[in-house]
Amino acid sequence: MKKILVLGGSHRDIPLIKASQELGYYVITLGDRDYYLGHKYSNKSYKINFNDLDEVKRIIKEENIDFLIPGCGEESYLNTVKLSHELKIGNFDDLETAKLLHNKWKFKEFCLKNDISTPKGIFYKDNNSIKNLSYPVVIKPTNLSGGRGVDIVYNEKELNSSLSESLKVSDEIFLEEFIEGKLIAYSIFIVNQKIIYGFLGEDKTYLNKYLIASAFPTNIRNNTLTKLKSDIEKIAGLLNLVNGMFHLQVLIKNDIPYIIDITRRIPGDLYPYLIEYCDGVDYSKAVVKAYTIGTISDEFDRKYDKQKFIIRHCVMPNKNGIYKDIYISERLKDKVLYKLELLDKNSMVEDYLSTQVAIIFVQFDELDKMTIDDINNLIYPIIE
Repeated sequence: MKKILVLGGSHRDIPLIKASQELGYYVITLGDRDYYLGHKYSNKSYKINFNDLDEVKRIIKEENIDFLIPGCGEESYLNTVKLSHELKIGNFDDLETAKLLHNKWKFKEFCLKNDISTPKGIFYKDNNSIKNLSYPVVIKPTNLSGGRGVDIVYNEKELNSSLSESLKVSDEIFLEEFIEGKLIAYSIFIVNQKIIYGFLGEDKTYLNKYLIASAFPTNIRNNTLTKLKSDIEKIAGLLNLVNGMFHLQVLIKNDIPYIIDITRRIPGDLYPYLIEYCDGVDYSKAVVKAYTIGTISDEFDRKYDKQKFIIRHCVMPNKNGIYKDIYISERLKDKVLYKLELLDKNSMVEDYLSTQVAIIFVQFDELDKMTIDDINNLIYPIIE
C-alpha cells in the first residue's frame, strides 16, 4: 500500500484525506492543533508542526512516504512544493512560481504587468507611498488567507488606523483599488495549461465581511466567462503551470471579471464537497491524482445532466457565550445532505466573528433566493 503524507489534518483537509484513501493510499496527517478533526479520518497522524521541515523529513524517511500533498493553507502548500522538489516526488509547479502565485502582491504585479484583469494596487513601504490615494481602498497582507488583516478604508484617518492593525499580523501590506461587485469563486482544473473543467460559485459573508460563510452555484454572462478563462489560460501559459487545480476569487463589475485572489491548494471549509454535490464529479480524487502522478482519467466525466442547487453554509454565532446546539428550521431539516460539527456543545465562544460551529450542506430542487438571503436565520447556533 503506497503512502501519502498530508501536511495538515484540519477539517478542511478531510476531502483530500478521504479521496486519497478511496484511491488506495495509506494516509498519514500532520498537525499540532488539538482541534484538528482531519486526524480522525486518516490512517495515522503525527502531532507535529508541518513547518518543522526537519521533523517532516524524518517522518518521510521513517514511514517510507511515496507522495506528499498539501493541506488547506498557504504555508502547507509551499512546504509541500519545496519538499516534493527536493525529494523528486509528485507533480507541482516550481517553487518560485508557487511563491509568486501565493504572494498576493507578487501575483498582482504579475497580472498588472501582463494585462490580466485585476484591481490596481500599490505596495506599502512607508507613509510617503500612500499620498494622493483615491478612496476607498482595500488593505491586504501579502501572505495571509481567510480575510485576516484585510480592511476597507474610506479616508486617511481610517487608513492609518487600519495599517497599524494589519502590520500586527503581517509585515508585508499592499493597498488595492476597491471594486464593488459580485463576489464569485471559480474552481477549475487545467490540463496542458487549458481549462477542462470549471465550477462557478457565489460567495456570501455574514457578520464578518471578510470571511466567507455561505457558497452556492451561480452563473455569469458568457462574455465575462470567456474573458476570465482567457486570462487564466494566459497565466497558465506564461508560468508554465503543471496539470491540476486552481481556485480563484473574482469580483465582477459591469461584466468585467477582476481576479483578486488565487491558489493552487484546495479551497477551504469542505468546498470540494460543494463542487461534487452540485456537479457529480470526482474533484477531490482528481486533485490527489494531479498532485501525485500528474494525470487524471475520468474524474470529470460523470457530470450530472443538470447541475444541482446546493448551499454550503458555515454556521457562525452572532455573539459570544456558551454554545448549546444548532437550530435548523423545520422547512430545511429534510434538505440537509451533510453536516460536520466543528465545536463541542457547551464550548465557550470567545471570538464569534471568526468562529465556525458547523458546516452544513442543504439541497434544493432549484435556486432558492429567499433561503439564501435568510440562511442565517434558518440555520444558526444557540448561544447562552
